[in-house]
Amino acid sequence: MRYIITEWFRIPRVWPILADVLTAFGRPVTVWSGACGTGEEAYSAAILLHDHGIPGKVIASDVDKDLLALAEAGRYSRANITGNMREGRLTRGQVAQHFRPVHGGHVVAPHIRERVTFTVRELGVDPLPSCDVALLRNVWRHLKPSAQARLSREVHEVLPAGGRLALGGGDLVAFDSAALQMCAVEPFELSTYFVEAEHGCIWRPR
Repeated sequence: MRYIITEWFRIPRVWPILADVLTAFGRPVTVWSGACGTGEEAYSAAILLHDHGIPGKVIASDVDKDLLALAEAGRYSRANITGNMREGRLTRGQVAQHFRPVHGGHVVAPHIRERVTFTVRELGVDPLPSCDVALLRNVWRHLKPSAQARLSREVHEVLPAGGRLALGGGDLVAFDSAALQMCAVEPFELSTYFVEAEHGCIWRPR
């Protein structure tokens, strides 16, 4: 199992923008969490759909079967939930509505869990699912340029014209050892297929 850092509603400013994008389709939508880890991002997307009355589903994939098993269980420690509440990523109302208390923590409620389908998928190898929003955050920096280029092209192919690709802040910066400072970078060939949209981490197809 690889070491990961994951949070509920990571980069909070992004989520209301994605809600507006998804609402505008006026039909059932699909959100893909392409490196879902232990599931917080996928369930955040499902909560977003529920809270905004948007019909649709979430496809959550990861190459790590052990992490997927944790995500499918939907069980999180008390420290996980209270820490994200303290940081303002989860509200008390969301926890009361979308989670059920269990010994030592919380489990995702059935009405949220049933929106999410988990599957093993390796980026750059396996076919991508058709989706309206692709959440592929903090994974690009771990791919070789050729894999980044392929992923940029393939994500573009599965998104509709009004779709969005969400990246992580770590995908857009790198440490310049010569200058001893952070500098802006971009996944290889991303700008060939996408243009920055409503936020620095949200991109729309060209």
